[in-house]
Amino acid sequence: MAALLPLLGLAAALRRAPPPRMGGLTGLPRIPSKALRLTRGFNPSCAYTEPIATLWRDLETLYGYEGVVAGGSRTQRDSSRLARGGATGKFRGLSYNVDLRAETVYAMVRKEPSLLDPEVSNRFTFVKSKAILVEKLGSEKAAIELMLAQPAILREGDALQEKTAAEIKAAVLLWQLRPALAGLAVAALALTATDSLGFRPWIDLMAFS
Repeated sequence: MAALLPLLGLAAALRRAPPPRMGGLTGLPRIPSKALRLTRGFNPSCAYTEPIATLWRDLETLYGYEGVVAGGSRTQRDSSRLARGGATGKFRGLSYNVDLRAETVYAMVRKEPSLLDPEVSNRFTFVKSKAILVEKLGSEKAAIELMLAQPAILREGDALQEKTAAEIKAAVLLWQLRPALAGLAVAALALTATDSLGFRPWIDLMAFS
């Protein structure tokens, strides 16, 4: 029993320890709770981890514009719950600010949850991918538009250097058109066209299921 006392003391101390603190000068990267729920496939407990939160933070940065300090305004006023009184003409109700970058990244992670999986995603590859897209497409705006259309493109890194802007756009377009493909014959034709351009597997339509 005496041998168990140190273990019991440690367990009690762990129960009293505060949870990881997010944000601030010395805190860990922030990530919304709803985003953690999207990690269930590779993080069954949906627990907060610093590698996952770091990927989230870097995605927020990459989906912002570098030409504006801190990536531009993070928030936008949402007045959808405001109502004007018929008698007084004054507004009543509630309004709040929506974090634009957080909502954008959340939508991207819903499409591609593995973006937050440290086993298959790398923050430096994300940065490299965006840099190459900006170079190939000629502007940050065009790069972000493609990143919004197919967030998985951020995992390609140096492989994008081998493709032209037209090839990259065609691959993303094929993915966008996939739901409209009717029948196996049309799908097979699209896959044949993709293979003829020599694209990597990420461009294979089946990779985006």
